[in-house]
Amino acid sequence: MKFKKKLLLGMGFILGLMAGSSLIADTAIYFCQETSAYGAAWGVPLARARQVAKQYCEQNGGTNCQELISCKTGFAAIVTDNEGTIGASCGARTQQEADKGAIESCQQYSENPSACTIKHQWRG
Repeated sequence: MKFKKKLLLGMGFILGLMAGSSLIADTAIYFCQETSAYGAAWGVPLARARQVAKQYCEQNGGTNCQELISCKTGFAAIVTDNEGTIGASCGARTQQEADKGAIESCQQYSENPSACTIKHQWRG
């Protein structure tokens, strides 16, 4: 069987270091390349978001969960295809920008780009 799980590092739209003292908190997304499990957390300080996202990734079957992306404030999205490819973005100024960045990331590495669909959206 061909190994189809991919880790995407070109995560587009990382605009996360926006100035200002926003009440909206940080985002972290973790991914396990071996199992395609992922976890995300937002709305808390970055250290906590990282901890919770990794825990969710492990709870979803991840055996080697690594940080895929993190950012301060902004909109975020996770996109997957049906074969384990994931695309993610965070820190975007709008939800449309976050969606577009995540979709393009998934499509760039997917063997079936038309299968890349949005799974999660939020403002962190």
